[in-house]
Amino acid sequence: MIRPVVRGTVKSSVKLAMDAKRVAHEINEDLSDIAAEATAEAFAADLQEGSEVPRQTVKKSRPSSPATNV
Repeated sequence: MIRPVVRGTVKSSVKLAMDAKRVAHEINEDLSDIAAEATAEAFAADLQEGSEVPRQTVKKSRPSSPATNV
């Protein structure tokens, strides 16, 4: 008697998790598109200012942990 209730609850939970994952993926895609557009606009503005090469951000290197230097 309890098995159908648990099965229904699990099934609903899985569906909810799949929907949440899909929505998160769509939001991530939208944010990536916005970031790409902003980057393109920044590069275009640099070019309009007369810069031959657009400014680029430099990634900071992470310090390596002692365990990886063995």
